[in-house]
Amino acid sequence: MRRAKIAIGVAVVVTLTTVVVWQATGGDYYTKFQVVEEVESAADPDDPLAAAGFYDGDSSKQVVTRDEFRLGLLPTPEGVFDKHAVSVASISGPVWLVAIGFAWWVRRNEKHSKSK
Repeated sequence: MRRAKIAIGVAVVVTLTTVVVWQATGGDYYTKFQVVEEVESAADPDDPLAAAGFYDGDSSKQVVTRDEFRLGLLPTPEGVFDKHAVSVASISGPVWLVAIGFAWWVRRNEKHSKSK
């Protein structure tokens, strides 16, 4: 039973680690390798419309794309070996599957060895 508890403990540690990494990289729902954001930017001083006072101090919005990794809760793969397949669910899910299967196997073997 001790080995089963160790396996469950490892699964808990892996899950907590992936959740911490998920939060540290932005906490997005889906895994991203590029971030597209709208940022406010000041009017260009060389713009003749800004010089004529058309913007009146309003800032304009600009779309910016940056290369940045953000681990997501869920994967968004386009194929079997796609880089977007990495996510909290795809890392911790198989670990939990193995840990629960191992715990079941250990418990089953302990019951069979006690009955003999």
